Amino acid sequence: MKYRFPIKNVKDMLLNQISNNFFKSIDDEKLITKHMPKVLERLENNISNNDNKYYSKINENGERESYFDPLHTCQWLLFLYITANTIYKYEDQKPEAARVVCDKIYGQSKTISGCDLYYEVEMPEVFSFDHPTGSFMGRAVYGDGFSFTQGCTVGNSDEIYPVIGNHVSMQTGSTILGNSHIGDNCTILAGTFIKNQDVPSNSIVSGKSPNLIIEDKN
Repeated sequence: MKYRFPIKNVKDMLLNQISNNFFKSIDDEKLITKHMPKVLERLENNISNNDNKYYSKINENGERESYFDPLHTCQWLLFLYITANTIYKYEDQKPEAARVVCDKIYGQSKTISGCDLYYEVEMPEVFSFDHPTGSFMGRAVYGDGFSFTQGCTVGNSDEIYPVIGNHVSMQTGSTILGNSHIGDNCTILAGTFIKNQDVPSNSIVSGKSPNLIIEDKN
């Protein structure tokens, strides 16, 4: 994968944002540096397996290759989420310091994107989003290849969260709540509202629960 800027610049950009918007500590820099190899491994895996056209460039040989640009705000949000989630999952020596830096990175991610993607939420290793302003992704189960755009919500009802299959796409303003099970390869059309309802695999969904309109993609 190609990087628009050297990794050191990427790390410095993150630390500068933390310093400008919150406060920077020695632990912040140490923890980010310690976990950066794992962060980059996960970032490259996501981008390399992602068909989002903004995550690649045409090289000098006329071939499309994976490309990370930290000045692209969607890619930067992805980097911030992976960084905080990685530190949260893998740091066991300084749990309180890890929580502090993760909270700063999470706060920064909301500031630059308007998207609420908390680092404790387990997104799949490969997922994507376009223009995610106003979206909230709660503590659901997400399948590989999940994608969403602006104004999307995945949340709970009576403390029960949805289970979402592989390669599910949420279009603008769509919502999935509660005890809902979404099958693989589904498209949730703009404005759809799903609550406590199941959707079979290979479906195109519109409307509002309990009166969903479910069409077979095949």
